[in-house]
Amino acid sequence: MPMPVAMPDPDGADCVACGRCCHHGPRTVHLLEDDEARMGKRLLELYTDLDAKPPFMRFVKNEGERCGGLDVSVPGSYPCAIYASRPEDCRIVEPGSPACLEARELGHLGKSLEFKRRGQGSGEGSPGY
Repeated sequence: MPMPVAMPDPDGADCVACGRCCHHGPRTVHLLEDDEARMGKRLLELYTDLDAKPPFMRFVKNEGERCGGLDVSVPGSYPCAIYASRPEDCRIVEPGSPACLEARELGHLGKSLEFKRRGQGSGEGSPGY
């Protein structure tokens, strides 16, 4: 029987010690127009790739093992280099969400589609995925 997954701190205090949600395949984290505006030209150039063909989608760089924004320069620490400007795909993976718990269990972000945004169901915010 697998060990139960420890619940993360709801305020994200232990996220930097985990970083499992940032270990996923390429073309996982896409950007919306608001994400591009929030990141600005410099961060877009450093951390994203733009598809050369329509619909010209933009994704956070990823060589197949982890998100290009994940800073792995200090062993055992996994801060996000673009945290303040991170895309909506990242913002919806909140501490304790189904996607967070799945990543903690699997060691990477899995196939959970049960993302929930604040305000979902009350008519405010965007629909979940």
